[in-house]
Amino acid sequence: MTTALLFPLAFVRLPERIDLWITRRRSGQSTRKDPKKHGGFFDLTLLPFFLPILGYIALYSCLPHKEIRFIFPAIPMLNVFAAYAMSRLHKVAFPVIDGGKNVPEKYSSADRKSASSAYRLNFHWTGFFMWLCGIGTILTTMIGSQLFIRLSMENYPGGEALNRLRRHLDSSIPSSRTTIHSINLQNTPKWEDVRVHVDVAAAMTGVSLFGQRHASRRYDYESPFPIEKSGYEDENQLEGNSKRTKKFTHLLSEEQNVDGYHLVDVVKGYPRFDFKNFRIDTRNATYILESDDWPGGEMSNLSTRV
Repeated sequence: MTTALLFPLAFVRLPERIDLWITRRRSGQSTRKDPKKHGGFFDLTLLPFFLPILGYIALYSCLPHKEIRFIFPAIPMLNVFAAYAMSRLHKVAFPVIDGGKNVPEKYSSADRKSASSAYRLNFHWTGFFMWLCGIGTILTTMIGSQLFIRLSMENYPGGEALNRLRRHLDSSIPSSRTTIHSINLQNTPKWEDVRVHVDVAAAMTGVSLFGQRHASRRYDYESPFPIEKSGYEDENQLEGNSKRTKKFTHLLSEEQNVDGYHLVDVVKGYPRFDFKNFRIDTRNATYILESDDWPGGEMSNLSTRV
């Protein structure tokens, strides 16, 4: 927002022209003579830096598939343009600096000795108001960025579901080196026996390869369990609930009810900001399901025994 609003002022001397117009009006001079004496209306100082950015954005705009991340490399330079415009607004709002040494020639010698008197002569509320508008855009952008960051924290239910599944498996599957006397070892679930399926919705909301590596590995002496994802590829397509029941022990799914599975946990997502109640609202997004035949449901407290 800051860049979009301040960007035009990097190439147009609008603040300076308004300042010159008000100064001449106060002194009784004509407001129409010598427009080029003060640098004209346009400022082309940053034009050599803008043309490559414009070409970069234009070339990427020709692609059929467009994403906002394609123009991220151009944003730092666009912010430079906005900062240049903001510096010009600051000069107009606060025209005298350095203790009066930079007071223009039009002031008398008495005014040169006092920066405060020169400031009073050159200060006007119009320039100060334009500077306040620039500061307002910066503050608005900062607040908006914080709001979107907070919303994005709730926008990855698939990744959060994978982390919760890992914690659930940690508590329900004892270490293979743990000595357990009070159970039948044949019914003890093993880390290597876990088979996880991730549907499209969960895969698109935070299930990354790094998350999969963390979730599937526990100890060096245990083999990581496989994690399969749904997708448009033929090898990733599932053929109904019967195949799910036979093949997978756990599911990360946007469907709550799947035959042969029971609910372990649910992760909320799809955040939106409720301006009326001033809060972030979410709804159920990803369900963690466990096979009814999986023996780990009765083992949640065994990992603490030695």
